[in-house]
Amino acid sequence: MPKYTSVLTSLCTLALTLGLAQAQPTYVELILDASGSMFSRLPDGQSRINVAKDVLQGFIAGLPDTPDLNVGLRIYGAQEASGAAACTDSALVLPLKGVARAALQAQVAQTRPKGATPIAYSLQQAAQDFPADGSKKLIVLVTDGQESCGGKLGSVLDTFKQRGIEVDLRIIGIDLNEAARKSFSGLGTFENVQSGAQLASALGRATEQVVKPVSAPLPVTVTLTSGGSPLTQGAQVSFQPALGGAAIALGPAGGRYGASLPPGVYSARVETAESGVQVFGGLNVAVGSPNAFTFEVGKVGAVKLDVSPLPPVAGGKLTVSFASAPAGERNWVTIAQKTDPDSAYLDYQYVKGASGQVQLSVPDEEIEYEARYLLAGPDGSSRVVGRSAPFTPRRVVASLDAPDSAVGGGQIEVRWTGPNNERDYVTIVPKGAPDGTYTAYFYTRDGNPGKLKVPLTPGDYELRYASDDSSRTFASRPLRVTAANYALSAPTTATAGSSITIKWTGPNNPGDYVTVVPKGAPVGTYTAYFYTRDGNPGTLKTPAAPGEYEVRYSTEAASPNPTLASVPITLTASTFGLDTPATAPAGSQLSVNWTGPNNPGDYVTIVPKGAPIGTYTQYFYTRDGNPGRLQTPLSPGEYEVRYSTEGESPNPTLFSRALTLTAASYKLEAPSSGAAGGRVQIKWTGPNNPGDYVTIVPKGAPVGTYTDYAYTRDGNPLSLPLPQQPGQYELRYSSEQASPNPTLFSLPFTVK
Repeated sequence: MPKYTSVLTSLCTLALTLGLAQAQPTYVELILDASGSMFSRLPDGQSRINVAKDVLQGFIAGLPDTPDLNVGLRIYGAQEASGAAACTDSALVLPLKGVARAALQAQVAQTRPKGATPIAYSLQQAAQDFPADGSKKLIVLVTDGQESCGGKLGSVLDTFKQRGIEVDLRIIGIDLNEAARKSFSGLGTFENVQSGAQLASALGRATEQVVKPVSAPLPVTVTLTSGGSPLTQGAQVSFQPALGGAAIALGPAGGRYGASLPPGVYSARVETAESGVQVFGGLNVAVGSPNAFTFEVGKVGAVKLDVSPLPPVAGGKLTVSFASAPAGERNWVTIAQKTDPDSAYLDYQYVKGASGQVQLSVPDEEIEYEARYLLAGPDGSSRVVGRSAPFTPRRVVASLDAPDSAVGGGQIEVRWTGPNNERDYVTIVPKGAPDGTYTAYFYTRDGNPGKLKVPLTPGDYELRYASDDSSRTFASRPLRVTAANYALSAPTTATAGSSITIKWTGPNNPGDYVTVVPKGAPVGTYTAYFYTRDGNPGTLKTPAAPGEYEVRYSTEAASPNPTLASVPITLTASTFGLDTPATAPAGSQLSVNWTGPNNPGDYVTIVPKGAPIGTYTQYFYTRDGNPGRLQTPLSPGEYEVRYSTEGESPNPTLFSRALTLTAASYKLEAPSSGAAGGRVQIKWTGPNNPGDYVTIVPKGAPVGTYTDYAYTRDGNPLSLPLPQQPGQYELRYSSEQASPNPTLFSLPFTVK
């Protein structure tokens, strides 16, 4: 097993009993990367996932039982292997509520790397995990890769700001390459590590501002049994720290074995005359726990394990069959490097019964492995009771077949050969980019050949066959990207708000478009546009404001959308005018003569004086004729008639004319009463606007209520049937011009 210098010192700094620096509530969220690449090895030969688990479990073991400390755990990449769901595979498996030590350690221990690396999504979700208050908040993200789902890391902290949350973000990279390290530039505090000891130290530094360690060892006792009977003497027992360092012997004491150990993760080595040496893994020595373990050291018949296919494909799957297994509900089968300690494991599956089979993921390594059957103890420990014959995965040779050159922004077809493991992909990257770099890509499982979008920038690139589960490049092929020809032909001047015809020259790649923007507008700006795929020439609606502009050929293939060609255009002002009376009765119809370009979306409306730009009430489109007619509002007051357009948002006011609406006179004349079921004659006085009507309703009925009614346009006087129910009513003059229909005049009426 690899050794680490000063490991006990690191563990004391990291995972001993911790006390809060202040009494105020403190929230610490641990985010663990469970992407498929976590099966890869560190330079010292240990798998990344095993090291991360040991360090996090050791850290959790030393957390204090204090009401002011709240520790939660979020894991990404553990549920979905690939596809769109893999990019939202991030779960808060334990909330930020106290220190649920046993549950935290169990969640870490059972994590199985599987999927993608949705770091940005995970951090955005983490913003919802914290309370929106002034408490101390810390996120520690442990990852072995860069964002793999296209998330924008630079803006993830905005989600916290939107909730009014200040959070200290610490990112610990596990053996990241240069490209991955650079991807975290400017985001929180970053540190890269290459061993378990370095990871433990980095985690200690990340948390030291909110917790402080104490170094008191904890009493540990071990009870041995053989065939269920106590074994009180003649055994040698020692505990080995999971991250390396000197083993600590436990001495006999009152029929048991004991010693004081720092909090952390250990494996126990037990040697007896009957069974020889046995190793029990998965032991957590933790603050607030009894730290009492019982090991059954009696002989257990070896479980038979067979592996197929032989050799398995590196990075693929294998089937492990087992037979003659002991009883148990939480026994499990795993694979590990043959030289790994018994406590180490990679992919695993829980099993039941005397025989069966499981399918496990194989790391992308050509080194010697073995399958192991582990017998689970009631105290959480486990021991290996069966091993397969050793096997060495074999890498399948990969190759790529594609054009030697392509036009920037276009699409190419790529044929491939290779293992076609679940998360293998083909991508295009700049020549010499670090392993693990990717831009556009397709998964090999989606078909052969696949299609790739070519970068816009000319230069030397590489096509690469790679995998989300490996840091290496399986195959590479050079690709020369050449520049496309772009040009635009458009008028040099046009009327603002008009439509112009534009001819274009370009590759017509998916997402290519032509737009018009103010001169010198930032790259990526657009207003009205058309896609080149929709035809040549295309038509653009120009902005309503006169001035200096540019017509641009751009594309959605990059962000911000680049300008690939540009020509200037001057937009001249149109002549606008409105001819209306200076005053009109409220609720009447108004005839409006207009002058303007009559562009698509141009309209005339009436609004209260000084209303915000873009406001409208009744309106007519200029395309519907000249003059147009407007229904004026019912409320008297100061208004504006506006010439506007839908060509921009908010719709601009291109011309305005003041209008004063005067109050109309309303009156009803009728008898004061009438017989139930009879009729009543009503004389009315009013503007007789479209939608004006007279109705009878119960006294005090809500505004807008109506029963039988007659439109004023139907004559004067009007005749209305009376209700069958005697009582107090109102005759009302109302209008459909507003909702609810307003009461413009009311006259009491009694139905007898």
